[in-house]
Amino acid sequence: MILKSPIESLARRRLLSALAVAPLLCPLGARAQSRSLVSRPEGGFRFLPGSPVFAGGAVAEPGFAIVHALLSRWLPLEQGYELVERHLQSIGRPLQALCGMQLRLPRQLSIEEFTAFNAPYVSRLERWGVVQDRANPVSRTNVAPALAAPGEASLHAFTYAIPYGGPARTFTMSGMTERGPGGNVTAQGDDSPEGMRSKLAYVIGAVGDRLAELGFGWSDASHVELYSGVEIPGALATLASRASGALPRGVRWYYGRPPVTGLEVELEARSVLREVLVEV
Repeated sequence: MILKSPIESLARRRLLSALAVAPLLCPLGARAQSRSLVSRPEGGFRFLPGSPVFAGGAVAEPGFAIVHALLSRWLPLEQGYELVERHLQSIGRPLQALCGMQLRLPRQLSIEEFTAFNAPYVSRLERWGVVQDRANPVSRTNVAPALAAPGEASLHAFTYAIPYGGPARTFTMSGMTERGPGGNVTAQGDDSPEGMRSKLAYVIGAVGDRLAELGFGWSDASHVELYSGVEIPGALATLASRASGALPRGVRWYYGRPPVTGLEVELEARSVLREVLVEV
């Protein structure tokens, strides 16, 4: 048995206490009040503070651009972490350039399970020197596939900033759900067609607010990704009317649910310089 010092034990208790409320904070779905972007000069981006678990979003600094790396197949998290390390090292970028992670879960989790899941993830970012002074600059999206889910938590994709001298303005963000301020859930427990349309309408509005906080709009997005394990009648028509600028480049729909039980819809947007396929 490994004994922890009183200081280490206190630090862990504080971390777990912070993580316990993290799922209720804005990156999971609330419309937050205006916040200032925090500079991450060693990474090449600025980020929107969110919770100890994930940032609200990230914007590339002038002279940099964001790249989205999509894995050819999901990797269990520990192997995924090693892949991120190798990939960034191979292109000469520090771990501090990491600004987004997309994960896949075996199933939806309770709040307590999600808190327990987050603790080792945050610890990993701390060991990498990514989290500093409890400010987490890495955006995150978690999804529980409704079919063919992985046997364990896995890495789907990640984003990072690279030097770039062109005019493109790029950003990424955490996925957002129908959970709003104070933990209120739009159409809670209602997965009827009307309930799902209400959830989607709320999430589109929340993501639009987040884009504005980052200094962008729907027309700036190169990728829009929608997650739902329940049919949403008229989903594309709803997106067309409420987020019309996003449609020229299409929408990716994933048959899956947000990470926490009781939630049905998740949505995210990003603008990247390019998307690369990482063979694993």
